[in-house]
Amino acid sequence: MDRRVRSVKRDKRGNIVALCNPGAAWSPRRKAEVIRDILDNKTSYYVQEHERRSYVRVLEGETLRTTRDTTSENSLENLSEA
Repeated sequence: MDRRVRSVKRDKRGNIVALCNPGAAWSPRRKAEVIRDILDNKTSYYVQEHERRSYVRVLEGETLRTTRDTTSENSLENLSEA
C-alpha cells in the first residue's frame, strides 16, 4: 500500500516526528510507526509534486529521507507543517 505524504509534524528543534496527509484515515502517522511500516515492507510513503514520486526511505535506523535531494519539491524537508 502506498501513502501520499502532504505535510509533516515537527518537534521544537525542527525534527520530523510524524508524516501527514490531511483527510486520510492513517494521518498523522508517528515517525516510529512509519519506520516500522517501511522496514517491514507493509506500507510505502511518498511525496509527489507534479508527476514524479519520491519515496520515503529509512537511513541509519531513525532518519527518514525521500529519494530526491533536499532542494527538490519532492522532499520531506520542504513539506509544510501540518
